[in-house]
Amino acid sequence: MKRYAWLIGLLAVALLGCLPFFKTGYIINFLLVVFYWIGLTGCWNFMSGYTGYIDFGAVTYVGVGSYVAGVLTLHAGLPLLPAVLLAGLATLVLALIVGWPTLKLRGAYFAIATFALAEALKQVCEEWTSMTGGGSGLTYSLRLDDLTYYWIYLASAAGVIAMTLFTDRSKMGYAMKAIHQDEHAAARVGINTHWIKIRAYGQSAFFMGLLGSLEASRLGYITPVDVFNVHITIKMVIMSLLGGMGTVLGPVIGASFLQIIEEVLGSSFLNWYLVFIGIIIILVIMFMPSGISGTITARMTRLFKKS
Repeated sequence: MKRYAWLIGLLAVALLGCLPFFKTGYIINFLLVVFYWIGLTGCWNFMSGYTGYIDFGAVTYVGVGSYVAGVLTLHAGLPLLPAVLLAGLATLVLALIVGWPTLKLRGAYFAIATFALAEALKQVCEEWTSMTGGGSGLTYSLRLDDLTYYWIYLASAAGVIAMTLFTDRSKMGYAMKAIHQDEHAAARVGINTHWIKIRAYGQSAFFMGLLGSLEASRLGYITPVDVFNVHITIKMVIMSLLGGMGTVLGPVIGASFLQIIEEVLGSSFLNWYLVFIGIIIILVIMFMPSGISGTITARMTRLFKKS
């Protein structure tokens, strides 16, 4: 089954990678945004969905990645792609430093600590005018073409999902699920729970830093309020809940579903679409508490058992 999942995934990525040769314009730009959110949601789900440690400060790594790459290209004169890679590494290092003490906290304490970190770093970027431009923002001097962003975002989303799929049935994946179920019991059977959490936190932060820096360069201009906006984290959480937390395909389904709904309703009901989206989210959570992916998987399992 896992082999077929890999084959189906590779085929889907290959087809989507070839799509720009047949389609251009709106559909490519829309899919580009979908891939971006699949990548971010996949990162959040990899850490919080599997371990149960709800991170309300995930936007920290989007914002830090955005500013690190911007500062390196603007002040150090680095080419964009090396700056993006260094931004990812910087967020990885930051996650290891931050994760060591904060991942010893549990429940709401961890969520509050990560949220406070994002707000603190936003304030630092607003005040450090000489380096970040302060509240006036920072303009990227380098940019890739839209097709290149499309392929990089597709590869990044595929990479995050592949990482999740590989981890799901590995020793680390089982350890993460054990932490989610009962961390004390996991520790008693010999799992180094603190190291597992730090590793998962660092991996997700690395990809968030990459995606944040790429999106900042694509937009060309950033401010602390934009890139450290808590709504980015909230959107990751909602997409993960809709798709199914702690599942491989949850981020793909949740991000695609919400982006399509936003696009359709936003163009038809400009002043009311957020109300409709809120109602849809409530209905999905009420009638599909394990998310769309989890509900479909459970029903398919029951059908196969009956047959």
